[in-house]
Amino acid sequence: MESALSLEELRDEVSRGSIDTVRVCFSDHYGMLRGRRLVGEVYVEDPQAPQAYCDGALVWDVHCDIFEETDYSNFRTGYPDLIAHPDLGSLRRCGWSERSAMVLSRITDPHGVGSPLDPRGLLSRAVERAGSGEMALSLSLRVGRGTLGPDWTPTPAPEFARLWAEGLEASAISFDALDYDEGDGRVLLSLCAMEPVAAADALVAARSAAREIGLVSAITVTTLGRIGGGDDERMAVEPAGGFPGDSRSLSRLADLALLCRPLPLGWPAPAPAVEGAVLAQACANPYLAAAAAVIAAAPGDAGSEHPPPETYEEAIDRLAGAAWAVDWLGEMFAHDTVELARREEGLRREATGGQEAATGWDVERYGEVG
Repeated sequence: MESALSLEELRDEVSRGSIDTVRVCFSDHYGMLRGRRLVGEVYVEDPQAPQAYCDGALVWDVHCDIFEETDYSNFRTGYPDLIAHPDLGSLRRCGWSERSAMVLSRITDPHGVGSPLDPRGLLSRAVERAGSGEMALSLSLRVGRGTLGPDWTPTPAPEFARLWAEGLEASAISFDALDYDEGDGRVLLSLCAMEPVAAADALVAARSAAREIGLVSAITVTTLGRIGGGDDERMAVEPAGGFPGDSRSLSRLADLALLCRPLPLGWPAPAPAVEGAVLAQACANPYLAAAAAVIAAAPGDAGSEHPPPETYEEAIDRLAGAAWAVDWLGEMFAHDTVELARREEGLRREATGGQEAATGWDVERYGEVG
């Protein structure tokens, strides 16, 4: 993978003071960037120095709360460190944030063994096993002004699209289109086709940029669908040549629905794939949505002989019972993904009675996810 910012360029910019901070990042289960900011001079002294973080970050819920049902990390394991190894091929400027750069990381345990819960690592392993080519990712968001709530109606904020486009261009994130619909406050970003890990890296960075731009500019940005009516916001993954869409690949994708639609809102789900693209919630982890597209299209046994899940509970049960999917994902990843979802389903059912439409509780819990 060729970096958008070389180490030599970074060192030069740090020495000139045009970059003073480097973010060493990794993705949690929901595609939110975690990590720490390092002083530029400190980072460039040893750019591949491993960074230690609590491994609970890979299994905490959408509000960074930990709980006992996950096997990877819990009170019984003592929440030991994970080790983030900066991948210099992912270096890029944070063009939306003055004098900042970022690098994504490979996650291992202290002994150098790859983490089974690292979403970026899972996508890398799936691509290596399946031999996947390039893919194009797209994302829609809702933007506007005012306090996010069940009856929130976006008000025009066209400057957001301009700021986001400028930030992405300055970050060397290549996109085919960035369109803003003033009528419903929807912004649609379509990235150029890239190798799968690079494509997911770019979308994770782009979505993080959108959040930061919103905070700085007092613009409300959300991936949450069904606020004030209208379509859900979504992510699309389009492999080169298109997703096959035959009965075998669709049955496999149905078993992996929880990777594409990880939260309770937005169910019953729309079609999982349309016109050669796999569809996901806008809040989904781009690494996991891309992995679902790669794995579902890969040669192998068909998935479950059932129609696509219509409810969140069905999606949980499908992944829990799909032995072929566990073979691809790993037993611990599959188990803990199911437990994270069961936790969300239980919390939402207790708080809202399981009603389909978004409530104030949903907005508070999910409005800032993604």
